[in-house]
Order: sequence, then C-alpha cells, then structure tokens
Amino acid sequence: MLNRFTLILSCFFVITSCSNDGRGYEYMPDMYRSPSLETYGQNSIFSDSLNARKPVEGTIARGYLSTFYYDGSLEGYLASKDAENPIENNLETLQEGKELYNMFCKHCHGQNGAGGGSITHPVYSAVPHYNDNITLRRCDLPMSKLKPGHIFHAITYGLNAMGPHASQLTEEERWKIVLYVQELQKIEK
Repeated sequence: MLNRFTLILSCFFVITSCSNDGRGYEYMPDMYRSPSLETYGQNSIFSDSLNARKPVEGTIARGYLSTFYYDGSLEGYLASKDAENPIENNLETLQEGKELYNMFCKHCHGQNGAGGGSITHPVYSAVPHYNDNITLRRCDLPMSKLKPGHIFHAITYGLNAMGPHASQLTEEERWKIVLYVQELQKIEK
C-alpha cells in the first residue's frame, strides 16, 4: 500500500511540474527580469519623467538650469542677452561673487578683470579686459557692454580657451560671479 501511494504521489508531482512554461514558480518576477529603462529616456514607470528623478539636494544637476533657458550654441549665446540676473545686487552678494571670482576666475582674468592672472600659458594670453571697447566679440559688443546673460552663458558653457564651469559652480554661484564681473566692467581700463 505504501509503494502504491508513493507511486501515485510521484506521478502527481511529475505531471504537475511539467504543466507550466518551464521556468518554475517565481516569488517576485520583477526581481529576476526587471524592465530595461534608459537613464534620460521616456518610460512608463514615471508619469512626469523630468520631476521624477530630481537630483539629490546639494548636488549640481547636469544640464538643468532653473533661471537660464539657453543652450550652449552660438544662437543660445546671442539670445541670452535678454536673460536677467535673478540674484539681488547688494553688498553681501557682491562679496560672495568676489570670493567666487577669486577662486574660479582670478587666475586667468586677474584681480581687476584685465587679464594677467597667475596662469601664464600662451593659450591664455589673450584674456580681454572686462572694460575694453573692442567689438570683435560673438555679439558685436565690447566686453564693457556685455549683458548678464552673455557673461552667465560664458561661465556655464565656456568660451574660446575658457572651459565650462557649470560642473563646478551652482547656478546661483554663477549669477553672483556675474554681479561681480559687472562691477569689474565699470573699472576704467
């Protein structure tokens, strides 16, 4: 009787184990076969793909600007003349802008924005004075007439030998440097 019961039970397990698709039973199938999602692509998981993956607080998000809507092209540079600086111009923000300028800009642009900083490589020898009147610029304006948007664009995306600083400075810090550079534009050459 025990042999007969064992044989019937064995047949039952053999028949039922062959009835699924061959993978066996899975407790959580998404853990074994997770959906493939591209990092910045459209997907069905997040309804709002831009706001679903906000950067961690205190980090600098690549390519995300909340106050500046121009790309790194020449057309973006020319259109940026209309950008307004959202930072209030007061003594505190000017002092912060000066400190940031001294850390990130002074080594090429010099103490007063006249060039001649501590870097003496020939590539950086043609740094213009912030108050020059030469109109050989991208926007046919001398340095003394550059708008805040032009300066912010150059800091963000780089210009000529100057590389972009968007990965090193937050958006707010770049606008503070713009305020300080505008003060340097007023210094007589």
